[in-house]
Amino acid sequence: MDSDVIKYRLKLIVLTIILLSVLSSCEKKKEKDVYERLQERVEGVIKDTTPSIVTIFTKPKQNQQILFKDFEDESVGSGFVFKKTQTYIYIATNAHVIEKANQVFVRFYNDRVMKAEIVGIDNPTDIAVLRLKLNHLNKNVKTLQFENIENVRPGMFVLAAGSPYNLGHTYTFGIVSALDREVGISEIEGYIQTDAAINPGDSGGPLLNLDGKVVGMNIATVQSGQGLGFAIPSDVVNDVVNQLIKYGKVSRGYIGITIADLSEELKEKMDIDQGVIVLKVKKKSPADESGIKEGDIITKFNGNLIRNSKDFKKMFRRVKPGDMIEFEVISNKNVKTITVVAQEKS
Repeated sequence: MDSDVIKYRLKLIVLTIILLSVLSSCEKKKEKDVYERLQERVEGVIKDTTPSIVTIFTKPKQNQQILFKDFEDESVGSGFVFKKTQTYIYIATNAHVIEKANQVFVRFYNDRVMKAEIVGIDNPTDIAVLRLKLNHLNKNVKTLQFENIENVRPGMFVLAAGSPYNLGHTYTFGIVSALDREVGISEIEGYIQTDAAINPGDSGGPLLNLDGKVVGMNIATVQSGQGLGFAIPSDVVNDVVNQLIKYGKVSRGYIGITIADLSEELKEKMDIDQGVIVLKVKKKSPADESGIKEGDIITKFNGNLIRNSKDFKKMFRRVKPGDMIEFEVISNKNVKTITVVAQEKS
């Protein structure tokens, strides 16, 4: 073989090795840059949101003398600032954190303790609102913004913030594991599941995305399992806290039916693969007066397909008194449309 050809091929091999080495170095640098950017975003969220997160304490009413040293033994939960007016700062938390308290106090990140007033409690969602008088000590506290629930997806990074075991401000990192979880701890659920650690004392604290927005409110963890934490979704929290501020209570729609999933046997018999069956219709209820009968199968809710009872409950959570709901119903093997006007749930 010609010596010049050999030299050319050797040069080509050397250049290829150099090029591969450079590319490998670039990939490692790129990978490092990704980690550094993620680290910076997490640090930024913690820095920006810490002043807006509080530890919540309660005191029995008869104990009029408040000693700050006592607070160390009475931390019961967490909360976050979501609204500020010229007069008040509003804090969201879990209802179970403060529902039995006659006096409530909050401690900010700088250890300032202030007395709070209970604005309202909604037990079906386990959400409550507190308020503090705005003064020179807290006027610069920022409010946290709610993320649109449509932007929350499994796999996205989140931070659970709160005050676990009375340790003070703490953040844990994880992902959204799943949406619309029903775990049987509240009347209204549809929780966000996360593997970010949620511990006793974190209840009422925010679940944050990497933009520092609230995607949910920490509510519970499964003590017997690892990486099983749950949070109330942002759309539910946002709706409830604003109703509590405006009305002191939450108005929900009521139509008077009990529904259940279709059995496999019924699906096969009716030749359908989705919908819910009406088990019970309360007399003189909106559903009864609109013509819905026991045994009817509801397949659509305002034009949206209903796969199961979980879908139905998720859609019905948004119903307010006075809302018109258009159901597609299979009744005695006939398909028809029934419109029901929701009343206020008593």
